[in-house]
Amino acid sequence: MLQSFLHLPTFIMILAAVIISSSVSFIALLFIRKKVDWESFKENHEVGGFLFNALGLIYAVLIAFVVYASWQEYNTAQEICDKEANLMLDLYLNVDGLPEQYRTQIKENVILYLRKVIDDDWPLLDEDKRNPETRQILLDIWKIYVNMDSLDTEKEKIFYTVSVSRLDEITEYSRLRILSGQNHIPVVIWTVILIGAFTSVGFSLFFGTRNVKVQAAMTSLFALTNAIIIVLILNLDHPYTGDIKIRPDPFEEVLENILKLDDLNNLNR
Repeated sequence: MLQSFLHLPTFIMILAAVIISSSVSFIALLFIRKKVDWESFKENHEVGGFLFNALGLIYAVLIAFVVYASWQEYNTAQEICDKEANLMLDLYLNVDGLPEQYRTQIKENVILYLRKVIDDDWPLLDEDKRNPETRQILLDIWKIYVNMDSLDTEKEKIFYTVSVSRLDEITEYSRLRILSGQNHIPVVIWTVILIGAFTSVGFSLFFGTRNVKVQAAMTSLFALTNAIIIVLILNLDHPYTGDIKIRPDPFEEVLENILKLDDLNNLNR
């Protein structure tokens, strides 16, 4: 159900959150106003206002922390994808400094890896899953380098050392990319956020104004603001899902550059 909600267009998600939160808060306000006369709340406004401000401050600090942490995680996931793609380009370019008998096989594996990441990994990241095929391609590339024993010149040895270093980083960033899609906000924090939202909105219902429409408008605005913030956190917590998801653009760009280089090399031969 959560995945279905996250796959909705952002506008629809926000609209649904606004309608549901404002409607529920409005109905709750009407129910309380029917049960309790608004004037009976007036004598508690001074103490209630102080407690409401304290509650709002605590909740605001929590929300600010969670939004900041989620945004940082989202940016980190984007940086991981950028670095992995750039390292694949470096690995491909360094192949020309290695013995000729290994070049074609490594280049083919690099291109295959990029295509698998774009076509297969991204849909699986949306489902918090990993693709064993891309892992196997990385292992195949490692095997080529491990079994590479015909390094005759100093130049080949330098390129080999740099390439192995790049391959090590690619392996690390590939694992981090998968983990960045699986690491979500813990349930206990979500519980505190939701309890805080319901508590703060519920607390506002126990203040009274003479005009019920004015209070309904204020309460609805407060409730929908909380709902929109929760939708924001939910989207940031799933960086590979929905309209604002991280896309495989860096890998597509690198693959396009590599294919252009291949075409250019074929023309020069």
